[in-house]
Amino acid sequence: MSTKTALMAVALVGLTAGCASIMSGSNQEVTFNSSPDGATVAIDGRVIGKTPITTMLKKKSGQTLTFSKNDYMPLTMQLETQIDGWFWGNIVIGGLFGSTTDGLSGAVNEYSPNQYMVTLQPSGSTSLERNTSLSSDQKIKNFIIVGYNNIMTDLSQGKGNYLASLFDLLHIPSNKRAKAVKKLKALSEVYTSIPEFADHVIKIYSK
Repeated sequence: MSTKTALMAVALVGLTAGCASIMSGSNQEVTFNSSPDGATVAIDGRVIGKTPITTMLKKKSGQTLTFSKNDYMPLTMQLETQIDGWFWGNIVIGGLFGSTTDGLSGAVNEYSPNQYMVTLQPSGSTSLERNTSLSSDQKIKNFIIVGYNNIMTDLSQGKGNYLASLFDLLHIPSNKRAKAVKKLKALSEVYTSIPEFADHVIKIYSK
């Protein structure tokens, strides 16, 4: 085989293998935390460990995430995904075959958020007790973690419902919100871990 032919063969493999599969893979690291620690984490009924835990998961959409612990109410939610940014590059570079490869491998998806922090409620508590048992800081932290992607979107635009709700929780007056937007953007660039970002927002603004 000539050098030119070999190079063409390599290029063809690169085009058809799937850009998202190559660049980000079909697995992703995801972190699960809970308060209290020691909650069992299950995905579609399959136990993967106990909090705190960081593990590699095969990328797949439509999965159910459950946290459970003795004497606490189980908490169930969707394991959220979005389209991997490399997938769109794959359509341009790899064409239909490459994008199909990504779809079959799961690489078309990415977990977002890739960090979860939940607060479990005692199973014996009443509805009123569950609503009032969280401290103000815990409520703020939960709001930031659950709504992180929407908050980041609002921050990039300088306004939005999630950002307004966060400012209300933090008791930031309207005349100081423009300055707060800049500070939150800076914090998000320094602290890329969602729980850590939430902790520093609370440290600065919560009273």
